[in-house]
Amino acid sequence: MNAGRRRDFRWIALLGVALLSEPMGCGLPTAGAAAAEFPPSITLSEGKTAQGFPYLVGGISSEEREAMEQRAKGYNLKLVFAEKRGAFLADVGVVVTAANGAEILSITSTGPWFYIQLPPATYGVRATFKGETREIRNLAVPKGRAVQRTFTWNLGEPPQP
Repeated sequence: MNAGRRRDFRWIALLGVALLSEPMGCGLPTAGAAAAEFPPSITLSEGKTAQGFPYLVGGISSEEREAMEQRAKGYNLKLVFAEKRGAFLADVGVVVTAANGAEILSITSTGPWFYIQLPPATYGVRATFKGETREIRNLAVPKGRAVQRTFTWNLGEPPQP
């Protein structure tokens, strides 16, 4: 009886090793496949303008906004995009221009928060959502201080049940 149990245990142990070492061959998903199916909860987009000014876009989730706040010291202009009732908006077209009208940046912000580091000066900022544009002219970005502006859109009343 002992010999039979040992044989069963060996067979189970070998099966376990086979499953752990080659999950795809056994029809089980691998860790890599699961990671590909579920993107990380924090996906921030970073870049630089043609002039080399760094920017950061994101803020879809509260985790992203928290991560962006931790990195905010590296930027002196923060733009926030929201609906009048408070919901954040993404996919907003953003254009930043110098005082002379030269375009510094034209991007679609994939998140409701947009940070950029600009030299102290006066800028123009246009934000467009669903064909409606909001504009700030003569936005002063002073030396040694961060500036925040919020763009809001009235998207109408929600449907009543």
